Amino acid sequence: MKYYIVTMLLWVGAIQAFSQQPRLKQVDEYLAATGQTVELKGAPERRYGLLSTLYNNQKNLMLNLPDLEDYGAREVIPFGFRLSTASEIELAGQNENMAESTVRPFYSKSIFSGVSYQFCDSVIYGITLFYDTQDNAKRAAIEKNLDRHFKKADYKQGGAVVYSDPDYAVRLLPGKVEFYSLFHFPVVETFYPGVSHKVWYGPYNYEANGASVMLAFYNQESKENNIQSAFKVSYKYPAGKPFKMNLIRFILDDITYELPLEIEYSDVADAGKAVEERDTRTFVFPEVLKAIDRSKTVKVELVGEGGRLLYEMPAFQRASVHTAYEYFRWNVTNPMAKYRAW
Repeated sequence: MKYYIVTMLLWVGAIQAFSQQPRLKQVDEYLAATGQTVELKGAPERRYGLLSTLYNNQKNLMLNLPDLEDYGAREVIPFGFRLSTASEIELAGQNENMAESTVRPFYSKSIFSGVSYQFCDSVIYGITLFYDTQDNAKRAAIEKNLDRHFKKADYKQGGAVVYSDPDYAVRLLPGKVEFYSLFHFPVVETFYPGVSHKVWYGPYNYEANGASVMLAFYNQESKENNIQSAFKVSYKYPAGKPFKMNLIRFILDDITYELPLEIEYSDVADAGKAVEERDTRTFVFPEVLKAIDRSKTVKVELVGEGGRLLYEMPAFQRASVHTAYEYFRWNVTNPMAKYRAW
C-alpha cells in the first residue's frame, strides 16, 4: 500500500513540475513562437515603480539629492517618499498612476526658487528644481556642484548638460535642473498575446552632434514565466544622408560583442528635419548582460551603411542593463536552458 502511495505522489509531483514550464526539447519552437509577436497598434501598457518588481525587502529605500551645498535643496522630500492623501502637496496633473505636483517655493534662502515632484504609484521618482534663467552666476554654481559630485558630464547638447551615476540621472537646463532616481524610475510593461515586455527605459537618450540614441534593455516574459532578455534601439539623425543601421557593438574591457540590427521602422521626424530608425527587439544571452554589467567601461558603437557612432555608455543606460539582468537572474524559471533561437 505504501508503495502505491509513494508512486502516486511521485507521479503527481512530476506532472505538476511538467505543467509549470515548457519541455526543454520544445524550447526552440516555443521561443520561436513567442519571439514573433506582432507589434500591435495601441498595445495596452502600464507603468509602475521598480520597487514593485525587484528588491522587495528594500521598499522603504529613500535617496536624497546629490549634495548641492544649498539650504533650499535640503527642504526637498527624498526619492521613495510615498504621497499620502493628507499631504499638502498639490497635483498639477495626473494620468492613471502617474502624477506631477505644482511648483512649491522654498522657505530657506536658496539659489533655487522652488521645486516640483513627479510620482509613480504615489512614490517620488523625479524632482525638478527651478532657478532664475537670467542669473548666469546661479547656473555656474549649480554646474560646479554637479561637476564635483559626478566628476564629469555624460554629454552636453545645446543648453543642456546631462550627468548620471548608478543612483541618479540629472539634466541641467536653462531655468531648471531635473533629477531622477534610477532605482525608482517607472517600469513600462506592454502586453501582447501570450507575452509581456518589461522595458527598463532611462529618463534620457544619448545625444551628440544633432543625433539621438535611445537604448533600452528589457525582459520578454511569457505566461509560463519563461523569460528572454533583449534590447531595443532607436537612432534619430539629421535628414539628408541615410544611416541605415545594421550592427551594434558593445566594447567591454576585455571583449567585444557584435550583434546585427534590423530596421523595423523608419520615420520622418521634426517636420522633415530628422529621420528615426528603430529596431524593437534583439535578443541577448544573460551571459552578455552580465559581462556588460560588470565591465568597468562600456562603449557602444552603432554601425550603419552611412557611417557609425561611437560613445561611452552613460550610467543611465547601464542601469537598464543591470536591471534587465537582475530581473532575469531572480525570476527566470529555467536558467540552464541554452536557447538557439536567441
